[in-house]
Amino acid sequence: MPATASAHTKLVSSTPAANSTVSKVTSVNLQFNEKIVASTLKTELVMTGMPGMANHAPMKVPYSSMMGKEGKSAMLMLKRPLTAGTYKVTWSAAGADTHRMGSEFSFTVK
Repeated sequence: MPATASAHTKLVSSTPAANSTVSKVTSVNLQFNEKIVASTLKTELVMTGMPGMANHAPMKVPYSSMMGKEGKSAMLMLKRPLTAGTYKVTWSAAGADTHRMGSEFSFTVK
């Protein structure tokens, strides 16, 4: 009997990309290596730094989310474009193997 490979869910790309500096953000797109179980997807977008404010407390950014039709992507649709600052996206999800995986990445809006 052949062994089957079991891959865990991984983020393969995002827009904005991790560690990038961008000028305008109206949505955040996440692309995964496999189809994820929609009910397991959890995301958070937080502003972690604001220009000119040294001890800026993290602020959650409001958005609605939508899964891509193919089940391998998700979009965070922002209520309004992001202002200048540093942002962190945190995600967790499970694929067919039901193992919840997650990670985070940051980007900057100028």
